[in-house]
Amino acid sequence: MEDNMYTRLLLVRRILGQITPEESLELDAILESDPDARALRDELQSIPPETLQEAFSSFDVHTGLLDVYDREQDMRRRRRRTIIRSILGTAAAALIAGAVWLTWLSPNASVEQGPLATGNPAGSATLVLEDGTTISLADTGLQKHNGSDASFTNNNRVLQLGSDQAPGEGWTTLVVPARLDYQVKLSDGSTVWLNSLSRLRFRFENGKQREVFLEAGEAYFKVTGDAQNPFTVHTPEGDVQVLGTEFNVNAYSEKQMVASLINGKVAIRHGVDRIELNPGHQALVNAGETIVVENFDPARTLSWREGVHFFDDAAIKEISTMLDRWFNVELVIDSPDVGRRRFFGRLDRNKPIQDFVNAMNLTGEVNFYWKGNKLHAK
Repeated sequence: MEDNMYTRLLLVRRILGQITPEESLELDAILESDPDARALRDELQSIPPETLQEAFSSFDVHTGLLDVYDREQDMRRRRRRTIIRSILGTAAAALIAGAVWLTWLSPNASVEQGPLATGNPAGSATLVLEDGTTISLADTGLQKHNGSDASFTNNNRVLQLGSDQAPGEGWTTLVVPARLDYQVKLSDGSTVWLNSLSRLRFRFENGKQREVFLEAGEAYFKVTGDAQNPFTVHTPEGDVQVLGTEFNVNAYSEKQMVASLINGKVAIRHGVDRIELNPGHQALVNAGETIVVENFDPARTLSWREGVHFFDDAAIKEISTMLDRWFNVELVIDSPDVGRRRFFGRLDRNKPIQDFVNAMNLTGEVNFYWKGNKLHAK
């Protein structure tokens, strides 16, 4: 099967009565042309729907179900468990596969709640002017700056200058704190969408010199085309030059930058190296190394805009970083053994962090517990 993960999703959605008419037509076309898909359909259909429903009731159908099914198929080939026993034994399935899949509890699950449900309150995004003046931004509404004619319009954390007068000359830095994302509409019509803990330096009136500096973090760019005036994104590890396109730049990691092209065309510069990207490809730029180009999955790379982060064979350190970034919660690792374990799964910023804690603890592979406002893992 060309994309068996997606095919499995469609098959399970049909069995559970969750498939849409459009998805049903797509699935029929896959089944007609792919014998492997038909074999998978027959295997799933041999299981009573009510048994599947019960087995999958605590899984996110879009993520956890698929991963656990992949893992139990491998176990089945080795005659360790049947499909239903291994799916119902979530932790066992993940352990045999060599990693733990983190999935959300069903809404009716009853698990003891920790002392902290959603993390610390988030601060507001701020603008830092070139003269050092700091302006706290509201999530929505019209803001005046020091009683001047300059004003900002915020619509659900989308920042746009509300008058012809900028709040100050020179460069302005937009600082996005933990737990928030923020968008800014530049004067040329381009839009920049910033992830949590990101910093973007720009000019409100950038004229022909269309350039911004992504000093830290991650941003999605939708650039207005202007062949005479290319748009440039500067990062600590290289520059991205475009004419008009959509792309994502991740500069969270020190001495690394990843530029992922959605559509259009961009040129990546790193020292003396220069490469051009085509849609569906991304450039990995590491300090002191040549640029590496590879394919990427847009759904996963851009999932942060929906408040979702996927873990792919991730160490606890990556989980710690995401909890800090999206929930402003510090994770203290008590056990070196836990620090060596790898995890698959996803983190949803739109759900309480306690859901994540409960799901982690149910795996039996790690014990998360609260001590004050700090989360510990042992």
